Amino acid sequence: MSDQSDINALTLSGQFTPTMHREVYPAIAPTNPANSAAGKSVLVTGATRGIGKVIALSWAKAGAASIVITGRNKELLLLVAAEIKRVSPKTKVAAIPSEAGSEADTKALWAQIKAEIGLIDVLICNAGVFSEREGFPIAGSIDPAVWWSDMEINIRGPYLHIYNFLQQFLAVGKEPTGTVIILSSAAASFNAPGMSAYSISKLVVIRLTELLHIEHSGVRTFAFHPGLVPTDMSLDIFASQTIDPPELSGGLSLYLSTPRADFLRGTYVSVNWDVEEMEARAAEINEKRLLNTAFLNAKLGPTGHPFETIV
Repeated sequence: MSDQSDINALTLSGQFTPTMHREVYPAIAPTNPANSAAGKSVLVTGATRGIGKVIALSWAKAGAASIVITGRNKELLLLVAAEIKRVSPKTKVAAIPSEAGSEADTKALWAQIKAEIGLIDVLICNAGVFSEREGFPIAGSIDPAVWWSDMEINIRGPYLHIYNFLQQFLAVGKEPTGTVIILSSAAASFNAPGMSAYSISKLVVIRLTELLHIEHSGVRTFAFHPGLVPTDMSLDIFASQTIDPPELSGGLSLYLSTPRADFLRGTYVSVNWDVEEMEARAAEINEKRLLNTAFLNAKLGPTGHPFETIV
């Protein structure tokens, strides 16, 4: 348990760069010309409120050509769409209701996108759930249907969109290109009772990011932790530390869609890490696979662990 008197304690425990950001900074700001979204079409899932909504608005501020937002609540989607248009009147906006985890809904969504928008350049999979936050039920006490429904939304949901994103190209015999970003969580990196479904699902999408990276070399894939953001999924026990604005996620998603972030392809990052400090260590990050998952804590080489022979 982190020290509740220190608002940075929990974030610091997963900090990779010397500098920690808990506010938007110039390198990832939507107003930074280097993060311009001009000419790009983006789809943001789970965009009715919270992080997803702010990500969509960040892309509007960066001048995206088209923004597709999706979520369950049609009325809220329309409100977000109107807000996007106020921020960027020239941006084409499509607000399409869809149930995360529904194959039929996702297929219909992408058919409508093809007809109204055309090609999606950037897919941002934000929609997710954390059912266990209510009481933290451990294995054997959480209903199997509830446990599995989190997998359906947090894993199957992103894959359905990724499948259709790739089909834009594969269905016509082209090699896929573009950018896929999946929101994961630092919860994937530690063990805590009562969080099995959430932690497992968030680790799986990091692995999915890594596998997509090697399966489709033309697609830029990333997973990132959005920080401790005050949303309806926030944990009360960490309320004093939950101060990261969702704008950090919006800014980082813009940065990841640019060539500057190519050295991070196929990896997991956090909104709290400084992107310029990571750029300075790009060669080391790639050579040592510092931001990739590992099966064991032991450092295995081509012939296994170099234990000394016991005499």
